[in-house]
Order: sequence, then C-alpha cells, then structure tokens
Amino acid sequence: MRLTGPLLLLLICFSKQSFADLFSATQHYQQKNYSLAHSEFLELSQFGNTDAMYNLAVMSLHGQGTTKSLPKAYAWFLLASDFGLMDAKQTAELVKQQYPDKQVLKDMYLALKLQYGFNVISEKFYPNSFNKSKLVLNKVRDHKPNYPEQAIKQGVEGWVWVEFDIDESGAVTDISLIAAHPKHIFSTELINAVSLWRYDTDIPIKSRSLTYHFTTFKGKQYKTAFQNQKKQYKQSISEHIDAAEKGNSEVQFYISQWLQSSEYNASQLLKYHWQDEQAAQSLLFASAKNSFPLAQYKLATSLLNNNIQDSDRKVAINWLRVAAQKNSLPALYRLGTLFADKKNPEYSPNRALNYFKQAAEQGHFRAIKEMCLLLKTMPNQQEALKQCLEAGLDIDNEHPTLLLLRAQTLTNKTLSMKYAKQALNAAQDRDWSTKAISAFIQRL
Repeated sequence: MRLTGPLLLLLICFSKQSFADLFSATQHYQQKNYSLAHSEFLELSQFGNTDAMYNLAVMSLHGQGTTKSLPKAYAWFLLASDFGLMDAKQTAELVKQQYPDKQVLKDMYLALKLQYGFNVISEKFYPNSFNKSKLVLNKVRDHKPNYPEQAIKQGVEGWVWVEFDIDESGAVTDISLIAAHPKHIFSTELINAVSLWRYDTDIPIKSRSLTYHFTTFKGKQYKTAFQNQKKQYKQSISEHIDAAEKGNSEVQFYISQWLQSSEYNASQLLKYHWQDEQAAQSLLFASAKNSFPLAQYKLATSLLNNNIQDSDRKVAINWLRVAAQKNSLPALYRLGTLFADKKNPEYSPNRALNYFKQAAEQGHFRAIKEMCLLLKTMPNQQEALKQCLEAGLDIDNEHPTLLLLRAQTLTNKTLSMKYAKQALNAAQDRDWSTKAISAFIQRL
C-alpha cells in the first residue's frame, strides 16, 4: 500500500476530519476496513489522485473491499500511469501478461476512462494557469491591524483569511471570517482594521478576498529567538513535511498558506524542502485534489476573475460545487452570488436561492442578506422575504441594507419612513454609502 504511516501527535491541533483524504483512507486500509477505504479512494480518484487510483488497482487485484478483478486492476494501474505514475504502467503490463483475453482488459480500461480519464478530469478540475489577473484596487484609507502583545512576546505567528464586500463609496462592508491559524488570536485584530479601510471605487464589489500574514521574522530580537528555537522548529517542520507527503490534506493546505510569506519563522525552514516558487500553489492544488474543502474553495476563488470567457471559470465553479457538497458555507454562498448575478452566464435565480438557503439555514449572515435581496426581485416571495428579513435582523438589527429592504416592503408610509431613517443612521454610523437609502427617502 502506498503512503502509509501513523497519525502524528503533532496534528492534534488540527480539526477532526469529516472528509476522506489519502491519509485517512490509507489508515482505513491498514485497519482492514476495506469497504470504507475503497469508497474513499474512489472519491479521491475523481480528482485525479494517482495514489488513490493505484490503491484501487491493488484492492481490485486482491479483492479487498471490492470484487477481485484483474481487468479492473489493469485499468486502474493504467489510469494511474496516464496521470504520471510511471511504476503503475509497469505493474499494468505484468497484469496483462497474466490475463488471456486482452480485449476484456482494453474494454475495462476504456469504460473507466470515460469517468476517470486524464482528459475528462483535467477538463473539469485542472486550471490552465494559477496566475489569474485580479481586479486592482487602490486603497485610499488604510489601517494596520494590531499584533497582539502576548503573541509578540511568545513569538506566535499566523494568518487570517477574510472576505468582504465594498460598496459604491469604497467602504468595506460585511466582513466574513473564512479561516485563521491559530484560531482566536489574530482574527478580531484584522477584522477591526479592515472595517476601517476604504477603496477608490464608485461601483460595488462583492467577495473581495484577503489573507493577511502576521509574522515575527523581523528584527534582531526575533532572529535571535528563532536561532534558539531552531532545533524545535526543525523537528516540528519535519513532522509537518512527513504528514503532507503521506497525504494529510489539512497539513498540505496549512503549509501552502505558510509558504505564501517568506517572513514566517516556519516558512524559512519549509522552503528548504519546497524550493520551487510555485510550491504554495502546488500544495494548495494537492490539498484540493485530496478532498480538503477549504483548499477547494481557496483554489476556486483564486481562479475566479472578471473575465467570464475564461476557460478556468468552469473549473472554478466545479471546485465550488465539490466544496459545497461537503457543506462549505463560503462555497455555498459564492455559488449563490454567481447564479444570482444577471451579468454571469450561469445566471439562474432559482439555483442561487437554493444555495443561499443552504448557507442561510446554518446562520451564514451574508447568505441571508443576499437571499433577501434576491427574494425581493422574485414574484410571489413576500412571505419568504419577510422571514428572511427577520432572520437577518435577528443577527444584525442595525444592518443598513436589511433595514432599507424592510422599509421598501412596507405599505404604511409612516413605518416605511421610520425604517428608512434607521437605515440611514446606521449607514452613517458605519461610514457606508447612503446613496440608495437617501434616494428611497426622497421618493417617499
């Protein structure tokens, strides 16, 4: 069996996995839970995971978790070789020599190739380029996040990944925390800082993504501390490298994040092992193929840009769908925004509503807000809109957009004006655009 190894004690700080990756599937195989291992390897194979394909061939060869079948073993070995695993082709040839009916082998290979062939999978999930052009925005008001004093003293480093919208005045609105490491140390500091930012734009922009790195590899004080801790760091980094190479998708994702900055203490050592300039992207892609939802979402968002003709747009949407199937709330929300936008070729308000509902039912505020905006444009959705507004205002009872929507749905002008003025005051307090609210008040 390929890529085996014990669970590292180091990884207890990571979340308990609710998904299959190569590491967990291999563990299930070692524990002789062949049926579960087979289904997990099969899931990974849909993304072109060559080790999973190889392992399916071995299991078909021995009848582990599946019916013993030399034709299937041959087909899986050959498919793995198509994805670049050279020793798999040699093994396929050995199987071929043992099986008398060569046409049966060919037919099985062609049958599996329809779903798991390189051309099929690469078209669905492999981007043409990882270096996508992004909308360049000038920040006209900046505010650096505070580095928590305790974290500085302890030399704690990390990163925070947030997404936010920008309104027509350039103000940052509706900040959403996607992920952070370590948890609960830097997130509040970054969110507080980003809420004060302002951009040079007069058009609203949705889902701006930012990963901010908090690093201490600066100045003599921290370089000295790093030298003292270097032995400990090396052991920790070695264990992380080992876990990544054994197929732990979560570790692969976190290392890809660390490699994005050269100023981490950890990244100084990680880059001795991963010296390629594209290592961060390669590990992110490996983690996505290895079924980690955050990596799948990160890869998808990195591919999305303003060019709707970009061939990688479909790849991005496919990865979003895969992450959404694993109940990734950011992926559900982003799919909703794509299908809700009339300018997009994917435009489908009913599909958008379905994605928003799935995220909203789990308390995703931005999904609730966007669902309310979408319901307002759809016929015969008054009651659903009312319930949506109640759910949103229960979370943020002073949200300007929701207060304006409530004002717009009321037939009583006095009540409508009351909510519109509340929306105006709330927008002014947050330094958000008041253009739409002011225009509505003028029409009343």
